Amino acid sequence: MRVALSHVGCKLNQAEIEALARAFAAAGHEVVTDLACADVHVVNTCTVTAEAARDSRRLARRGGRAGRPLPTVVTGCHATTSPEEMARIPGVALVVNNSDKQRLVEVVERHLLQVAPPAPQPASMPAPGRTRAAVKIQDGCSVGCTFCTVPRARGPAHSRPGSEVLAEVSRLVAGGAQELVLTGVLISSYRSAGVDLPGLVEAILTRLPLRRLRLSSLSPWAIGPRELAMWSHPRLCRHVHLSLQSGCAATLRRMQRPCTPEQFAAAVGRLRAAIPGVAITTDVIVGFPGETDEEFQESLAFVTALGFARTHVFGFSPRPGTAAATLPGQLPAGLIRGRVAAMRAAAAAGQGAFVAGYVGQRVEVLWEGERGGWREGHTDTYVTVRVPAANLEADRWGWVEVERVDGGVAWGRPVAPAGEASLAV
Repeated sequence: MRVALSHVGCKLNQAEIEALARAFAAAGHEVVTDLACADVHVVNTCTVTAEAARDSRRLARRGGRAGRPLPTVVTGCHATTSPEEMARIPGVALVVNNSDKQRLVEVVERHLLQVAPPAPQPASMPAPGRTRAAVKIQDGCSVGCTFCTVPRARGPAHSRPGSEVLAEVSRLVAGGAQELVLTGVLISSYRSAGVDLPGLVEAILTRLPLRRLRLSSLSPWAIGPRELAMWSHPRLCRHVHLSLQSGCAATLRRMQRPCTPEQFAAAVGRLRAAIPGVAITTDVIVGFPGETDEEFQESLAFVTALGFARTHVFGFSPRPGTAAATLPGQLPAGLIRGRVAAMRAAAAAGQGAFVAGYVGQRVEVLWEGERGGWREGHTDTYVTVRVPAANLEADRWGWVEVERVDGGVAWGRPVAPAGEASLAV
């Protein structure tokens, strides 16, 4: 059986779809990237925003547009919170709850292996790149923010056994993985057999020859001495994502976030003091119910003052079943769009200032894809770097001298590491 896999949303969804690809391959099936060559389409959905839910439905409909009937299997958060809606989409053959995702291959084999229509033989399917892989270490959340559907979709916080994580990481490294991302909903809460997140990072970096390890997101209220000590390992990427959601104390209280702006700023200060050159990125919601103009300006000023390396800005969208969906003071869409634009302008300024600091520097890059004749990769601080693509292969390491910055991207030329002859360009 040939299986095409798609996902919407966060790095956790990406990690799950990568794990499903490996599981299908281990079961003897072929993972393909072209729906026209697939027997089954598996979609890992997201419901964190209304836009993510729409994208999930759009992906699920693609099976009906592949030129022939293509059974589609939907799983993930939107499939879990809105199973009836997803089941009504033409072509959707199975809706698999998040709680059953680990046995999805078995479910698909039992229900669809004999009914999938034959697909045309693929002419040539490229092997998937091994540049970066995501590893799920934790799932669920017990924080209870008023805007969030995750507890309903994924349940309370729970961690994978450390032995499972280490075994998966070991297999990926042996298979040629260059960089791994540890991901989950709330990875700061990781606990397994007495091992916490710093202990897991220590075990991975001391036992395995991994070139880079990256963390997906940390809780700002959980940045203590043990967490800061993780960066004594130079192979742990100097990139820390902390979800802010708002820089206004009153808004954070309505969101029921367990962190004040002052506590968040203190965590950022500790990280910057402990990790030279660290990139701190964040998420911000604007237009939360009851947000006054003064409260929005307070949040905007906070984001501007902290100067994040990257900020993901979301306009509030009420999610069914959450407390925020019924709060008074729901704001009109036009007002929210205006605030999103203003916050994104501040975010772009912060990102531009951070990346501008790389001009004239030499940085190590893991090369990934190609865009219009330019090879693209990332630094350990997750700065996007582009150079002319000639003679540069993906899944390889290289050094770049950054010459200019445009659109939050560092553009430069390949150079040799210090002490070696210069590269011809």
